[in-house]
Amino acid sequence: MKYVMFIVCDEGVPTAEDLAMLQHDLPGWAKEMDARGVQRYGRELDLPGTASTVRVRDGETLVTDGPFAEAKEFVAGFNLLACSDLDEAIEVAASCPIARVQPLEIRPFADALPLTERASAFARNDDSAGTPYLLTMWMGTSPAAPFDDQAVRAQTGAWRRDLAARGLHVLGNELQDAGLATTVRVQDGQRLLSSGPAIGTEEFIAGLDVVSCAGRQQAIRLAATHPFARYHAVEVRPFYRE
Repeated sequence: MKYVMFIVCDEGVPTAEDLAMLQHDLPGWAKEMDARGVQRYGRELDLPGTASTVRVRDGETLVTDGPFAEAKEFVAGFNLLACSDLDEAIEVAASCPIARVQPLEIRPFADALPLTERASAFARNDDSAGTPYLLTMWMGTSPAAPFDDQAVRAQTGAWRRDLAARGLHVLGNELQDAGLATTVRVQDGQRLLSSGPAIGTEEFIAGLDVVSCAGRQQAIRLAATHPFARYHAVEVRPFYRE
């Protein structure tokens, strides 16, 4: 089963000591996960200030600067995990050195998550085909208009297939309900689990898509064609690049 492991920043920039620990311990953890066959696709995101939020209302595209959620916490990156069940996903997250520094939120995908060569190139930081952007589907407490979830899912599936045929879609799908999220922390060697998302707002992430674009404006245009943007909002964030 595929899970997303969101890396959530809730206390600012890690200390120099924490960064040194991560640089030392993360490569060994990654090697161990690879040996176990836990598929890992993911990247670090740029800071929230680089985000744009896209909505479509009555056929008009509305773009605002900044992230969708106004919260002290923000998603700093993610990994995709292939685990047999939630218990294994929790064990993998708790073993990750990042859990000693920041909370990790685990969410299962609602349906199968196809992973193509484009996803593998993305995981290798190979951006030769285009610059990757994360389109995050944010759901508020009430939609802009009544809609049928199944109808929107069908429309979104068609949107993904069209982008894939054009060489623009890297990976993505809807997530299961936010109530099924588990947040993992490790403090003083003790694993701490809590139910629900790590970002403390009424809004929650309903799904994600990674697209490969020529630049920011194309990513925003693709977000505006996302069926979800007609009812809630799609946040556009670039990935971190050195």
